[in-house]
Amino acid sequence: MKSKSEDKRLAILRAAFAVVTERGYFETKVDEVARRAGVAKGTVYLYFEDKPAIYIGLVDWLLEQALVVAAEVMARTISPRHKLEELFSTWASGVMSNPGVMSLLSMENVNQTGTLMKRFKKHVLPHIMEMQGAVAAIVKQGIEQGAFRPVDPNAAAVMYLSAFRAELLSARQLHGSRPGESIKELFFCGILAEGRGRRHKTQK
Repeated sequence: MKSKSEDKRLAILRAAFAVVTERGYFETKVDEVARRAGVAKGTVYLYFEDKPAIYIGLVDWLLEQALVVAAEVMARTISPRHKLEELFSTWASGVMSNPGVMSLLSMENVNQTGTLMKRFKKHVLPHIMEMQGAVAAIVKQGIEQGAFRPVDPNAAAVMYLSAFRAELLSARQLHGSRPGESIKELFFCGILAEGRGRRHKTQK
């Protein structure tokens, strides 16, 4: 059961999410966040020292939800490939159902201020590494079961997360329409015709 303090912090995050996704990070005012959360401006500062802290709190909040989904998918008794496909689809549907998430997670917000970048690395990157670790664990499981080639699980996880981001960007640029073959399918199948061009360690 959540405490009143946790409930209030969550209310502030939800209010901040609404304001930031509507107006963008740089146009967001703490006064507006407080008003929508139904608290005094000073109360916001009890939980978040400044506006960059609110932004970091929002990204943390979203990534924590993504990690919960990852844990649920990993616990399911389905094949490693189905786990990766379900994780991809669940994460994507969560983001696409809330268009503001993409702009919120845009690196443009982070790169435009040194202070935000430093805090991002300290507080957010560990969550991203957890997500990468979860994907790598599924890939490793697939390798052990013979479902995947014996690749580097961590490298595959980096590619998976990059493919996920590319899928979201592609969907946004196409205004919701889907390409003939999704980026997710390209991650699994590659672009080479079957049996052609694959390099082996024994080849020079």
